[in-house]
Amino acid sequence: MSKLAMVIKTQTQPGKRTEVAALYQQHLAPRAERNEEQEVVVWCDDVHDPDVFYLFEIYASQEAMGANAQAPWFAEYMAAAGPLLAAEPEVGMAVPAWSTGL
Repeated sequence: MSKLAMVIKTQTQPGKRTEVAALYQQHLAPRAERNEEQEVVVWCDDVHDPDVFYLFEIYASQEAMGANAQAPWFAEYMAAAGPLLAAEPEVGMAVPAWSTGL
């Protein structure tokens, strides 16, 4: 079973990135810290656009990612964050082939 990496680019409504980050810290960060199947999670603020952020995640398997995406608390986060977003997040998925520092 291969690990699954995700890179998610999200555009918020103007000036709403900080609010979305607070919702992420409230709803998702505590679960990510406890989830052994969600091996790496990194929130990155775009340096050129104050309304864009990226999430980089590595899951132990595609099934682990699917379980997270289907969890009721993820839906609660999206219900709260959705109105603050300018568009649907762009999601890239890949199988990690090489890394350093993880």
